[in-house]
Amino acid sequence: MVEVEATCERREDVTLVRATVTNTRSTPQTVRLRSRLEGPIWPPRAGSVAAPEWDDDEWTGTVKPGRTRGLGFASPAPPIESPVEIVEVCRADGDESSSSKTVLADLEEWAPTTDVLSREL
Repeated sequence: MVEVEATCERREDVTLVRATVTNTRSTPQTVRLRSRLEGPIWPPRAGSVAAPEWDDDEWTGTVKPGRTRGLGFASPAPPIESPVEIVEVCRADGDESSSSKTVLADLEEWAPTTDVLSREL
């Protein structure tokens, strides 16, 4: 079974949603969740790139057997009692290859050192 627990907290004019997805099954599960808030969502970002699990108002991720994953997002919409719903759960394939979006999001930020920038060619 896959279970989702979610809470909302309103700060200023922003609703912060925190959720956990728990997989009690014996196989990895791919889970798709959807925000139930009436308004746009703001997923977490790494620089200018949104977290790769997010596509519009839906989150898709794989949860290993006996494990829990956390996720969160923000929205200008008012809070509601059940802000996240399960849309789909299916057994994860073993041949999951990373998409370019996932690979880019996993890379650490890099910038050349000042030594490199100060060199004249």
